[in-house]
Amino acid sequence: MVEFNRNESQTIGTTAAVVSKETGNNNTYRSSILLINTSTGGQQITLAIDGEAAAGAGIVLYPGGHWDDNEGDYYKPTQKVITAISSAAGGKLAIQERVISK
Repeated sequence: MVEFNRNESQTIGTTAAVVSKETGNNNTYRSSILLINTSTGGQQITLAIDGEAAAGAGIVLYPGGHWDDNEGDYYKPTQKVITAISSAAGGKLAIQERVISK
């Protein structure tokens, strides 16, 4: 098995953008993901799983807020695509993701 760790920042605008691709194909799976709204201009970032993000409709992260999905004893995190949208231009999202390849 090979472990891939992704540690980066992504600028999020007012149009939905993919922040994590769907896994579970090609012998890969997501074992954890952590998303943190690091915006400094007051932008709210909304996340959607397996669909297009719409402002205020889904998982809403205020500045400094976070969402995580981690593997547990009997739980696997979502393998679906994750998208995000910001309430105003220039939103910032910190991303830490671990993907395992068999």
